[in-house]
Amino acid sequence: MKKTFLHLGLAAALLALPSACAAFSFGYVDAGKLFAKYSETQKTKTFLESEKAKLQKDLDTRKKQVSDLDAKYVEIAKKMQDLRDAKKEAEAKALEPQLRAQREALANANSELQKFFEESQKRLYELEEEKMGGLSKTLDDKVDAVISRIAKSKNLEAVFEKRFCYFGGVDITDDVLAALNGGAAPAAAPAAAPAAAAPAAKKGK
Repeated sequence: MKKTFLHLGLAAALLALPSACAAFSFGYVDAGKLFAKYSETQKTKTFLESEKAKLQKDLDTRKKQVSDLDAKYVEIAKKMQDLRDAKKEAEAKALEPQLRAQREALANANSELQKFFEESQKRLYELEEEKMGGLSKTLDDKVDAVISRIAKSKNLEAVFEKRFCYFGGVDITDDVLAALNGGAAPAAAPAAAPAAAAPAAKKGK
């Protein structure tokens, strides 16, 4: 898209020249809409959501394991306290190795859970950067060719990005989308006839 879109400076220059603008037939596209509604963007988003769901499911499973370990730890600790309350110190003391092992298992599980969470976030970020970044580059290349073809069919002399078009112009966003997504672009509307050139001023006698 970068090669096809003209810079804001040129747009400003054209707007400053009424006679030039009158004869200048141009179009514009909404780049945000193109990217959002491009079929490959939708497929990529679906893929990313699927990967996110898989990681979330794994995370939930690990959380459940930590929760179970924690419940077991609390159960042993309560049992030891009940034995001590019942003056059964020897039986309570016999549970200390089990409680210690449970505490270590819980600490390790919590550490692994945190590590998995951080790695999952990093993986999702990198995956999105890779997929969306590659998609954006591919779309740029395709859009250049499609815009050029549609502009010629509509007799447009230039195509701007919507942000740089404050007034006038032909919106060809849907035409470009249709072509990108495999459909036929809408029929081109006849281009407005260029304004007649102003007659040359006569020299005074």
